[in-house]
This record gives sequence, C-alpha cells and structure tokens, in this order.
Amino acid sequence: MKSNLSLRSRVTAFGGVVALVLHLLPALAQAQSQTAKLRAGDGVRVLVWKEDISDNQVKPEELGLTGDYLLDEQGNIMLPSLGEIKAAGQSPKGLADNIQQSLRIKAVRIVCLPLIRVTLLGAVQRPGSYLVQPKESLWELINKAGGPANDADFRKIKVMRSGGIVKSNLLEAFEKAHSLEDLAVESGDQIIVPGLSKFDFGDVIRYATFAMSVGVFYLQLNNNNR
Repeated sequence: MKSNLSLRSRVTAFGGVVALVLHLLPALAQAQSQTAKLRAGDGVRVLVWKEDISDNQVKPEELGLTGDYLLDEQGNIMLPSLGEIKAAGQSPKGLADNIQQSLRIKAVRIVCLPLIRVTLLGAVQRPGSYLVQPKESLWELINKAGGPANDADFRKIKVMRSGGIVKSNLLEAFEKAHSLEDLAVESGDQIIVPGLSKFDFGDVIRYATFAMSVGVFYLQLNNNNR
C-alpha cells in the first residue's frame, strides 16, 4: 500500500512539474526574444506608451516613433526626430533603453519587439516579404499573406536559406501552430508553399501511351496462352 501511495505521489509531483514548465514556456520564450541580439536584416517594432497619464502635454502619437523598422546593412534604423540609431548588436530591451535616453521624455515608455523578415512564396494569395514576430505561427504568417491558395499543398511546405532546404514537410507545424521561432526560422529565410500537382496535356498523353502499352501487352499475353 505504501509503495502504491509513494508511486502515486511521485507521479502527481512529476505532473505538477510538467504543468509548471508548460506554464512558464511562453514567458521564457518572450524573455529569450528580449535578450537575443538584433542583426542587420532583422526588424524591430517600436511602441510608445504614456507612462504618466496626468501629463497632458505629451502625446505619444505625435512623436511619430511607433512602427516597424528594418535594420539596414549597417544595422541601423532611422527614427523620426531622432535620426539614425545603431540597433544591431543590441537586445530589444537595450535598444528601447537607448531610444528612451535619447528621447529624454520621462512621461513615455519605449518598448521594442524583435521582428524577422521572411519571404513567403508559392500558393498563397499575396506572396512577398513580411516582417513578423518570431512567436507568430506559420498559420499566422500565411494569414498575413491573405491565406492559402486553393491549390496549396500543406504537406510540402519548406523553409529555404541561402539556396538550400533547412526545413521540409511542415504540415504538422502548420496544424499545431508551431511558432516561427520553434521552427528556427531566421531573417532572410524563404518559406515555400507548393501548389498541388496538376495534369497538363503532356501528362495525359504520357499516361494514355502507358495505358495503351499495358493493354497491348495484356492482349499479347492472352494470345500466347491460348
């Protein structure tokens, strides 16, 4: 009896630990995103919040800073009223602190969120380049492109980098809404959504020829057996 109770206690404790880890995973992922260093080609989303609501002289929207920015080849971003700021090599939080110091307005708070630049190609409504948060799912990215085309083949979605395939057969990732970060997608990657194979006239001729050859072989075989 004691051994059964002990085993049950251990199973319950293990279940509690698993539940705690699963609960903390989103927070850990967010913390990792905030400490990861930005690189040239990445993007960053700048948000401006009003820290002191009693200060009617400051209006965050008038600063013109809120928006998505792409780091250029030198790793810089161009901000209204502040000019060029070095972003590469900094964490999103570090960049937010630098913007805050340059702004010198205590009534507002600056927050920076990391973005990755991904090119979505193939069977989607609006193929193109998109700035998205790493925590967004593959489905959310495709939805930004207007959704999949009618002939999209989700079984063969793949990620390409520098001309090579780094991830393929992402149907499960699509169905389970795995984040782009989970899939190790980086800025500059291409995500290809192939279309379903269609028969063209040449395919029809080839299959018809094959069927005729099989029919002729079958007739010859029957004649030989008589």
